Amino acid sequence: MDELKKDALALKDYIIKERRYFHSHPELGCHELGTTAHIKEALETIGVEVQTFSGMTGCVGIIRGKQSGKTVMLRADIDALPITEHANGRDYASQNPGVMHACGHDAHMAMLLGAARLLVERREEICGTVKLLFQMGEEIGTESRHYVEAGALDDVDAIFGQHIWALLPVGTANLEDGPRMASSDRFTITIHGKAAHGSAPQNGHDTIVAAAATVMGLQTLVSRVNDPKNTFVLTVGMMNGGTQSNIIADKTVLVGTTRALVNDFRKKIPGLIENLSKNLVKAYGCTADLTYFFGPDPLDNSHHELNEIGRAAYRYMLGGDALVPMRKQMGAEDFSVYMAKTAGVFGFLGTRNEAKGSVYPHHHPDFVLTRTPCPMELVCTHILPSIIWLGNNN
Repeated sequence: MDELKKDALALKDYIIKERRYFHSHPELGCHELGTTAHIKEALETIGVEVQTFSGMTGCVGIIRGKQSGKTVMLRADIDALPITEHANGRDYASQNPGVMHACGHDAHMAMLLGAARLLVERREEICGTVKLLFQMGEEIGTESRHYVEAGALDDVDAIFGQHIWALLPVGTANLEDGPRMASSDRFTITIHGKAAHGSAPQNGHDTIVAAAATVMGLQTLVSRVNDPKNTFVLTVGMMNGGTQSNIIADKTVLVGTTRALVNDFRKKIPGLIENLSKNLVKAYGCTADLTYFFGPDPLDNSHHELNEIGRAAYRYMLGGDALVPMRKQMGAEDFSVYMAKTAGVFGFLGTRNEAKGSVYPHHHPDFVLTRTPCPMELVCTHILPSIIWLGNNN
């Protein structure tokens, strides 16, 4: 294993170069054409077989060991965000106006390309196959399902994923059992009323007033219907209604999101929203229709063997006291779609570094990795779980 550390450290300049390339060439979800082409070329240059998909960006690198066995997959997301970067003089700032790698996916790609190089050098040690998934559109929240539908995971026995995390100090990591991130679902409530002149509201049924009451009423699902011990978030992020200042709006649309950690309760949410909204707007002479979309499930580290392998890798690379606790996150991660298909585990690698100014949260225009966690840490926390798991299961 010490040889692995040495070889990983030798990749430092390569990993930094790749991350900065990706950072300066960000592309939005499902439009990562240049990113995919760059990854494909980087993999094929070192002799890795690459699988691409019709009508989709992203790709899968396939590294077959010299000995047959099971298949493990490592995943990196590749999309950027519609954010204008505060470059602050960095020569590798985004060259695509209005688009930025503000979540760390540039680092995820670079670290997985580094891992690919180490794995290729160790084909003789691999008992089975390692697949490297470079996934499009993670920020959209639903695109991982396309790789499952395309059969990319049909032969996969276990999948490992991790995310660099701005809330954790650099040199630390988190990998805990149980629910770690929430589901992410969307809803649209369309409220119908009756138009009238703004000077005579008694002649109409005002959907804006009904919508305002609905926004307030929906919060009682969190505070009065939900068990306080069960974390649940409901946010109405958009309200669109009306055409003129002196016209009573006959239609208003509310769009929102729900987040939950418990699937049994999550399945009840559409019915709760529909019942409350329909009955509440009825008091204002209006009607309401609900459209509800289920996104990714909660991310749950429920496979104890994989969790222990991941924790062992973090301890080996970062030190025995590197693992730290972290609250469950109400953000979502569509990696959970893969975990519904096969056994999986997901960890978080700290990047917060106050001394170097790396203090901004994900999705912020000043988000920066002033010190990408040591390239050795990045690469080995990917490669170690795959080698250990394959060795234990063949």
